[in-house]
Amino acid sequence: AAAALLFISCNESQDLPRKKPSKALEKAAAEYIQKVQDEEQGIHSIMIVKNGKVVFEKWMGEGEKNTPHILHSVSKTFTATAVGMAIDAGLISLEDKVIDFFPEYLPETVSDNLASLNVKHLLTMNCGFETSPDSKVRPERQDWVRAFLEQPIDREPGTIFCYTSLATYMLSAIVQKVTGEKLVDYLQPRLFQPLGITDVHWDESPEGINTGGWGLYLKTEDLAKLGQL
Repeated sequence: AAAALLFISCNESQDLPRKKPSKALEKAAAEYIQKVQDEEQGIHSIMIVKNGKVVFEKWMGEGEKNTPHILHSVSKTFTATAVGMAIDAGLISLEDKVIDFFPEYLPETVSDNLASLNVKHLLTMNCGFETSPDSKVRPERQDWVRAFLEQPIDREPGTIFCYTSLATYMLSAIVQKVTGEKLVDYLQPRLFQPLGITDVHWDESPEGINTGGWGLYLKTEDLAKLGQL
């Protein structure tokens, strides 16, 4: 089904089919929205897709149907998708060592933990950090790849989970290194255009690399399309 979906649409925006919601869903959605408003949760949009059809949709607050919205860490899903496509194309593998992609940015001394860090560790955020290095890199440095590789890795990769958006940034940097394209450009003909997703914007680092772990702007329906895929 996924492969079929990739070949049916074009370069223009294409809406998912719609279906009238059941009375039970209308009632449940109304109750949910009321609770959202009562608790001042600040949700900007809701879209429910069932069996490939949109059965409920609503925009609130800053949300607008045709305006791309920042996805924050949901951006990581699209980065992981790009990595999967690059693996499928034979450009990288889960076992590839991170240091092999960036020999020009390695610290003077490469620790055993850094040497063993691979693509799978980045994807699963099992890099070996006990605490995230994000705050030591993003606000302070212009060269995020080099700065990431300079961070001490406390434990053997694969033995400890630590959430860090920089791990996903490194995946974006790897995709750009092996394809010669920024992440957003690599995904255009392979994901965005086939799904009819337009008006895509992805923030970049000072190095000119899409941030990967955050910073992607899409419409609510675009996110639903990836979910459906």
